[in-house]
Amino acid sequence: MVHNKTGKVIGLASQTNKILENQNLGDIKALEAGKRFKAVVALITARQRKDKNDRIFWEVTVMDSFGNLDAKIWSDAKWWNIRNGNKEPIAPESIDPQEDLVNKPVGVIGTVTEFKGRLQYNFNEIYLLDPEKHPISSFLQKSPIPLEEMEKEFWAIIEKCREPLRGFLSFTFSGSLWKEFKNAPAAVSHHHAYVHGLLEHTLAVTRSAMSIGEAYQSKGFPVEMDILTAGALLHDLGKLEAYSLDPFPGMTLQGTVIDHIPLGYAKFRSLASEYGLDENTAISLGHIIVSHHGRKEYGSPVLPATPEAIIVSMADELDFILHCWDSVEIQGDSEISDFSYSAQRRFWKRQVTNDKKGE
Repeated sequence: MVHNKTGKVIGLASQTNKILENQNLGDIKALEAGKRFKAVVALITARQRKDKNDRIFWEVTVMDSFGNLDAKIWSDAKWWNIRNGNKEPIAPESIDPQEDLVNKPVGVIGTVTEFKGRLQYNFNEIYLLDPEKHPISSFLQKSPIPLEEMEKEFWAIIEKCREPLRGFLSFTFSGSLWKEFKNAPAAVSHHHAYVHGLLEHTLAVTRSAMSIGEAYQSKGFPVEMDILTAGALLHDLGKLEAYSLDPFPGMTLQGTVIDHIPLGYAKFRSLASEYGLDENTAISLGHIIVSHHGRKEYGSPVLPATPEAIIVSMADELDFILHCWDSVEIQGDSEISDFSYSAQRRFWKRQVTNDKKGE
């Protein structure tokens, strides 16, 4: 805490505005150890822990439209309530995490430190903010690709399909389902865990699958491009019931105890029956949905057994792994990431230059 010469505490604005400007989480992640920061964020998880001296500290995750950040709040941090316009101190032991913190806006002042060779973010002051002045929706991370651009591409892909799949896909992705689909996240973490993430991921998988399918079709493989395209567009249909935005990406009860693959297959079979899709086509598409994770240990009850299912599975894995590579953070001067348990590997993010030989 900073005091002036009279011993009075300097307020948030006067204390920090001359030193720090509000920063987004992307900027904060780029800071080096020893740097201070100031931000307005949404606090989405808060867990109380005890250090080796039996003092309470907090492990929290915050979010803004640029992503997430894990941070710690140690026992000597200062807590303030400024929701009513006045700066009032809060005793940490009186804080109810669900009532006061989770899914609430907060202002934070913190420091980047280094612990065991890794950067750590410590919040030294936490300010509880008025939710009406800082609506939680303003902190939601969204796809970096404009929604209108993705919608246009999605429907252009459907238009390239022949009947009966063009009609079935238009029927499936209509009304309330389409509204839900285009806004949904593709995950809670790891990849595309933000608004419009499911649409972005689905398009990436479909785009890759179509390119791979055309390449192998040109080599004489019997790839049915309409089945391949429709299967790619439908492969994660179950995520509509497995994940929710409340207001941030989270797992539903169904998603936790059933998972998106069987949920997606059940939803697809219901829609196929309602539309009157022929059984052979329904089986081909259903097989893509239930096998798209590629391995039984990854949640697929069967392994992909057709060219179309194999290609969609590979395209899905490719998009997941590359998104993990893109989002992983490298500590210090190293080019090698920490071990990624979701991707089951370390990533190499080598320094790439634009220099060309001979120039």
